[in-house]
Amino acid sequence: MSVILMEEHYHAYFAWKSHRVQNAWCWHVDAHLDIGRTGLSEERLRLIKNCRTPQEVLEQGALGNSYLPWGGLHCGNYIYPAIKEGIVGKLTWVLPPDLPEAGLLTWAKHHLNEWFELSPQEFRSLSYEGRRVHGTLLGIPFEMGPLEALELPEEPVLLDIDVDYFLNDDGTVWQESDMFARAIRSVPSLLTTVAYSVKGGFTPDAQRRLAKPWLENDVIRSEAEEYFERPLDKLAARVRCRQYEDALLELDDLANPGVEELYLKGTSLHALKRYEEALVVWEEILSLPGLSQDGQLYLHNLCAELLLSLGRPEDSLKHSLTAQKLDRKAYAPCWTEAQAREINGDVQKTIKALRKAARLSEDTIYGLKIRTALIRLYKRQGKEGLAMAEARKLHQIDPDGRVAAFANMGI
Repeated sequence: MSVILMEEHYHAYFAWKSHRVQNAWCWHVDAHLDIGRTGLSEERLRLIKNCRTPQEVLEQGALGNSYLPWGGLHCGNYIYPAIKEGIVGKLTWVLPPDLPEAGLLTWAKHHLNEWFELSPQEFRSLSYEGRRVHGTLLGIPFEMGPLEALELPEEPVLLDIDVDYFLNDDGTVWQESDMFARAIRSVPSLLTTVAYSVKGGFTPDAQRRLAKPWLENDVIRSEAEEYFERPLDKLAARVRCRQYEDALLELDDLANPGVEELYLKGTSLHALKRYEEALVVWEEILSLPGLSQDGQLYLHNLCAELLLSLGRPEDSLKHSLTAQKLDRKAYAPCWTEAQAREINGDVQKTIKALRKAARLSEDTIYGLKIRTALIRLYKRQGKEGLAMAEARKLHQIDPDGRVAAFANMGI
């Protein structure tokens, strides 16, 4: 069995490309699904598709990093282009048994929708059977569950392992990797990729040993230099382990924090609900020279939502309008614009923003939330005909109202 060992998990995408893999079943063993869409615009996806190495992606300005959710290809989104390009034609997520924080199906719907906006069709496809969730995502068969709930494949698969699968939230080991390796020894591998994921703070340096069961095979290293844990990784690990107060103590001692350190600081403050302080950090990052366009978009959206929660609709509006200028296809800032304008009592501009958001989010769960808001506003204006027209569209997409009910939770 050929094994490719890597520091960052996104190198698996290039390993699959180099082996000319197409329409393969990926068995993704990881604490994270790694199927995010953030940072992957259609233009970036086209650039990445034509690249054969991380260096080529870097030269095209489309490579992200492990500490930020924007910037391009990184360890949290590499499976998305692999699916779009037809490399992965079926996906199984083998997740740690204690990861779900609720019933598996309910948790899966929320968790998957956080990775990328589900369509109503994808939402409806998800069902629970035999202690696993299965359905269709991005046009391919998908299943997820703990190892004991899954049938072991009899056909060769892309065995894609991240050693952070074996770690608890606090970085301790919940299962030794040799036990797992024995449990799946019958699984035939088309190609095995194993990621340490020390970079980004996902795995402590000491837990590199968890890759040992796969080192006895024909190992190829995908990176020339071995990576060693840096102070930034230790800080990122604290944030990942929800040790926010400890992370802030260390971050406050830094003389010249960069964008990664500031992002970790803002994330910690945000998680602790110290929103005013978090806002200062987000706006500080926005003021930095050279911040990428999608970084600006991400932070303007974040500030717009945060300012709404702080009761500052005018300031929120400024950020949402700026975000729309950065990406005219983004529907999230149109939604925050509509919320801010409604608070200010400008119903006509609220409806205009909602109609734009509805058009841009046509095939997402998000769009159902927006259509619900449109119906409410039309009724409030006494425009029953327009309200009924939107209600008919909503019914066509979601006949029993089940998806819309999910979309409108928390509103």
